[in-house]
Amino acid sequence: MRQVDLIRKFLSEIMKSLLTLLTLIGVLGFSTTGMSQIQLAVGDIKVDEPEVEAQPTPQFQAGGVKNKNVPNPREWLELEVKFEVKGDEDDIVPELLFRYYVGFRDQSGSPRILTGDVKHINVVPGDEYYSSAYVSPSTLGEITGDFKKFQPSSVIAQGVEVYYNGVIIGGASSMSGSKAKFWQAGTVAGVLSKDETPFALLWIDRYAQSAKK
Repeated sequence: MRQVDLIRKFLSEIMKSLLTLLTLIGVLGFSTTGMSQIQLAVGDIKVDEPEVEAQPTPQFQAGGVKNKNVPNPREWLELEVKFEVKGDEDDIVPELLFRYYVGFRDQSGSPRILTGDVKHINVVPGDEYYSSAYVSPSTLGEITGDFKKFQPSSVIAQGVEVYYNGVIIGGASSMSGSKAKFWQAGTVAGVLSKDETPFALLWIDRYAQSAKK
């Protein structure tokens, strides 16, 4: 009987060791999966051509203060694109950088190309998203000479590039052929993210989540 008991005890210890080993392998495997980063390449994101629209400065009401009439709200330039990342819907893209470009001709007839970045976070593959960027009324007035009203027809070209981990994976442009990347002629800062404008609190569920600057 003693020999039988010893064998049972020995087998019990082996089973405990095996269970511990299997548990450890499972934990390590889960951790490795959690730490792995989704891989994206050129063509893994569908990006529509940016649309241009004039948006008046939004008017808000607040308690405890007197409302004031703003008869002529100034107008902003809004750039908006629709996009979708290809891949497994169980994955999460931690960050995408959208680099916007918008071209004008200034009062002298010279080209002026503005640029600016918008970072989106926690993007789910397979879901449809929107991204937007803006040019302020002051900047538009300085370029066009009209500080009262902005005409979208003043824009001669618009485009966007999308980066993941510092590598371009997609984009779109209103121009084609050799002029598609019209911004290669040179750019200056001037495009703002939605969070840098009075539109920050509007249409939150329409747009992909942005990283704060």
